[in-house]
Amino acid sequence: MRVFRSALLEKYSSVIHGFVHDTGGPDILKIASAHGLENILTVNQVHGNSVFFAGRDAGNELPEADSIVTRQKGVGVGIVTADCVPVLLCFPDSGCVCAVHAGWRGTFLRVARNCLEAVCEKYFLRAREAVAAIGPAIGRCCYEVGDDVASQFVSKFGDGDWLFEKGGGKFLLDLAELNRIELCDAGVPEIETMNICTSCRDLPSYRRDGSAADRMISFVGISP
Repeated sequence: MRVFRSALLEKYSSVIHGFVHDTGGPDILKIASAHGLENILTVNQVHGNSVFFAGRDAGNELPEADSIVTRQKGVGVGIVTADCVPVLLCFPDSGCVCAVHAGWRGTFLRVARNCLEAVCEKYFLRAREAVAAIGPAIGRCCYEVGDDVASQFVSKFGDGDWLFEKGGGKFLLDLAELNRIELCDAGVPEIETMNICTSCRDLPSYRRDGSAADRMISFVGISP
């Protein structure tokens, strides 16, 4: 089992988190137990931008969403990826934690910012009270897209240092950086981008391995 940590989230003693690659797929209960959590709740990810507010037990049928939030101590929330961007949001003072799944479609739909704004509205929090960690994901070094996708992003977000023209109608898209910019613009004061490319680092990568790719789980919770 390979576990990556955010130096930023490690500063908060009550926050439990990890970006985990367990060969063969994540054993969620095993990973939760190893980190002192009762469980890690997940959702049925659909590449959208909806938010699920979870209690202690999410039930047997996973809701369709691409971000999951809890304020339950001892219970983590997580999302599963193989190249898509995992974003962990935490409000350390209020004990609210969020896990966000941001592929290119979710990023285009502003899934991380949507989660942040929904949490702030529901719990009367402010973006400046949050910190965020952006974990292992396919980097701009490896994430090539065509002009069709690139033009959609430019039309919505304008020009930026998250898109690089490669030539021949191909572009390199930096999804992690775009998510960082979105959260920064929304008012989050501290954001760590871990800059670990899943394709380069032999981590689960759908772009590299197709349907045979493993999956990572990225989770966050507040200690009991």
